[in-house]
Amino acid sequence: MPVFRVEKNTNYTTMSNYHLRDQNLTLKAKGLLSLCLSLPESWDYSVRGLVAICKEGKDSIVKTLQELEQCGYLERHQLRREDGKMGGIEYVIYEMPHAPCTEKPCAENPDAVKPDTDTPDTAKPDAEKPRPGNPPQLNKEQLSKEKSNTDSNKRKREKEPRHQHGQYRNVLLSEAEFQDLQAEFPLDYQQRIERLSEYIASTGKTYKSHLATIRSWARRDRQKPPAKPTYSHENYTFEGGDSL
Repeated sequence: MPVFRVEKNTNYTTMSNYHLRDQNLTLKAKGLLSLCLSLPESWDYSVRGLVAICKEGKDSIVKTLQELEQCGYLERHQLRREDGKMGGIEYVIYEMPHAPCTEKPCAENPDAVKPDTDTPDTAKPDAEKPRPGNPPQLNKEQLSKEKSNTDSNKRKREKEPRHQHGQYRNVLLSEAEFQDLQAEFPLDYQQRIERLSEYIASTGKTYKSHLATIRSWARRDRQKPPAKPTYSHENYTFEGGDSL
């Protein structure tokens, strides 16, 4: 039987053959998994999103996702928001089963198949450790965990209570921001606070971060050329015999 092939230069997806040879998967499951692996990692995976780009309806998509989940190709985790309420669903998609099949081998010669590294960066930090055949998933989990910790510290710092400073009590700084200001400008930090306080009171302008505004003004002051000396008769001196 002849096979017609085309030249593959752009708009192609490289993926493992593992799931295509998995005898436990239906053709519909293999097709949906291939579609998911072809989508970018930034794509918002959801049942509604998959229905929008597939011919099948919601019930068929849900049933196929359950099949992929049972075979270890898909994990779904319920996320929780900062206020404690339930959030969206996090999808983790694998080219190879994340957990080995217990009934029978999932594919012929599974050790000979080398998976690709196109796996979504959405795994939870406490997820089960990947098998040795798929190390890139572990690296991406570590990066995701570090990014989550950085964002959490940033949000925590932004939520710190801010205290009123300045003559007009309109310069708002948290305790950490005030300590940073003292460390950066130990000799004139109070004068800088008063300068901003007077400017806000006289103009009515608002700023998202008063510490950032003070730093910006200080950087701008350093970039200004030195002022030229002005003439004053008090600065003029002469000796006896000089004529004016």
